[in-house]
Amino acid sequence: MSAPGEASKADLVHRQLKEEIELGELAPGTPLSELWLVERTGASRTPVREALRRLAAEGLVDLAPRQGARVSRVSLRSVRDLFDFRSLLEPAAMREATEAAAADPELRRVFAAMRTEFARTARRVPSQARSRAFYELADRFDWAIIGATGNEHLRRTIAELRPHTARLRNLSHVDPRRVEVSVTEHLRMCDALLAGDADEAAAAVADHLAQSLATIFRNLAVGPGDGVDLLG
Repeated sequence: MSAPGEASKADLVHRQLKEEIELGELAPGTPLSELWLVERTGASRTPVREALRRLAAEGLVDLAPRQGARVSRVSLRSVRDLFDFRSLLEPAAMREATEAAAADPELRRVFAAMRTEFARTARRVPSQARSRAFYELADRFDWAIIGATGNEHLRRTIAELRPHTARLRNLSHVDPRRVEVSVTEHLRMCDALLAGDADEAAAAVADHLAQSLATIFRNLAVGPGDGVDLLG
């Protein structure tokens, strides 16, 4: 059993590495030697090893005997599997969030405010700053949907997929044209939710996921990088 100090250090290292993987700062396939991580994080080997074990359990790091750790690579199969799974879960979550917002005026106000922010984003001149602002808003919207989902298992499962979803967003090389379409898709989701139309809200999520998957596949095929397995 780890000492309390070691457990705390492991939490910090885990959080740091997880965030860097999600943001694409540690790209798929990046070697993660213990010595390098000790120097990089200032932690000792024990919390570094514990953090790597946790990341491996979450599917973000691969641990191979005699080869050490590396950021897990991405295959087209894994991307499709993730989106197939999301397409089963997220429309159901959107249905629950729509029903919850219809019954809770405060929750409805939260989504109405986000709808206003999406509309404001749609009017902004395309730029990297606008893209970053949109993805930050879209992330808040996704977490709001998760929070409004009444089913505990559904809520937890979607939340556990978020790190994988986040790093795929970065692997897609953020196509500015995709931002334009995605803003419109989020406005559609908001409008359906605020209208209390659970069927339309669920359909809007399903269409958004299908378009996102097509964009990621297209962008990965053009410039996959060493961490992407196009044959997998």
